Amino acid sequence: MRHFEEYFSKMIKNQKPMNYEKLSELVLKWGEEKGIFTNSTPLRQLDKTQEELNETREALEKLLNMDEKNLQLEFDFVEYFDSGSDEEDILMEVKDGIGDMIVTIILLSKMVNMSSVDCLQAAYDVIKMRTGRMVDGQFVKDN
Repeated sequence: MRHFEEYFSKMIKNQKPMNYEKLSELVLKWGEEKGIFTNSTPLRQLDKTQEELNETREALEKLLNMDEKNLQLEFDFVEYFDSGSDEEDILMEVKDGIGDMIVTIILLSKMVNMSSVDCLQAAYDVIKMRTGRMVDGQFVKDN
């Protein structure tokens, strides 16, 4: 981890966590200050969400590949040296990606005159009683 990243990481760890609603307000203020609402569209914001989703997927795939290499090496009793990224850095990429996706969703919901909290509530109200089963690692709802 680079020096400024270490400093930033320590600074964040010392902060008290904020609730989702407060963080949403700050994200919306940031979006307003950056001109996102006046210079973008909901579809462009959705494109940004997809970009962040792809980056998060890439980080998760790196993590999976690292786990598979480490598992194989445990059986081979060989010491593993990663070429530039360690698990903690990749986990930070995943965390950043998830956070970035949430930011884009908060901004998107505002663009279509909705609250991300209300959207989440509506989704939860639908899924809370849903039944289904796991198929190939994914939940498949009953019809």
